[in-house]
Amino acid sequence: MAEASFTKPANDSQFLRNEPVNYTAEIRQMMHGFGDSSEPLLESAKIVEEVVLQQMRTMIRKACEVSERRGNSKKGICISAEDLVFLLRKDKVKLQRLLKYLELKEFKASLHKTIDNELPEDIIQDENGEKSKNKGPLQSFLDLINNTGELLEDASTVDEVKQQRCIRAEVMTRSMDEARYLKFSKARNASFANKNRHKFNDWIIPESDITISKQAHTVLGYLAFEVVAQIVDFAMLVRQDQNKIYGDAIDRLRLSYVNPCTYKPYYHGKVAVTKPITPAEIIEALRRYWSPQLDMTGPFNRWSMRKPHLKLLSC
Repeated sequence: MAEASFTKPANDSQFLRNEPVNYTAEIRQMMHGFGDSSEPLLESAKIVEEVVLQQMRTMIRKACEVSERRGNSKKGICISAEDLVFLLRKDKVKLQRLLKYLELKEFKASLHKTIDNELPEDIIQDENGEKSKNKGPLQSFLDLINNTGELLEDASTVDEVKQQRCIRAEVMTRSMDEARYLKFSKARNASFANKNRHKFNDWIIPESDITISKQAHTVLGYLAFEVVAQIVDFAMLVRQDQNKIYGDAIDRLRLSYVNPCTYKPYYHGKVAVTKPITPAEIIEALRRYWSPQLDMTGPFNRWSMRKPHLKLLSC
């Protein structure tokens, strides 16, 4: 795997001191793409940005520990995609979601190589003349840690979270005109990938000598994107609970509740304009997620009454 060190150029150091790197504008677009209003609150975006930054730095620290245990620290601290994937090994659904993203990204890159009947490097001909795909280092690593055979089992994996997000987007777009739909489509394409490849690296690990492989950089950008999505999902659940009418059997209909298993497009008419997600809703959502009392053994741990254990949102 080719390594790429995303260190800051000397000419950019003075500029970064005057104008710190931030992703507030991109995060506002992502929040709209995940179901927030067309104009997300700036205060909410800043809270999300702070959480994403904290989560990414924690993940990089954990990935460095994995890299050291794998014996990849002989030439300095180096993070590969395998180190990040190892952190996802306990959540099969999120791991499958990441692998599908990398698969689609690789397929898109291969399309640009298939010019004048030129095959991509990772496509070969097998003995029967059929096209097959070479196993890359990441796939070989997954086969190595997949001891039980359940980690890469596609048939039994149902990504209900991803399905719920798609339904939410479909319901939102039913009442949009052309201008609003184009804005929403642009927001759906927002990401942490930037033409300036140093921006994301300068944001998560400023003034650091950590070397990040090109594929690991892609995985980190995707995981940061997933953190934003998780926060919006949780904030939507908090809003649903706040508006809930307890004891009312048809409460879900009033809340425009969408069940991904029984969803019928013609059951849902035009959806009212979504109010922006407030900072209070985000703070409450994070409080619930990080509350140690919600864990199975939370009330029996000494740290349950101390500072909440900030577990990772994307792992």
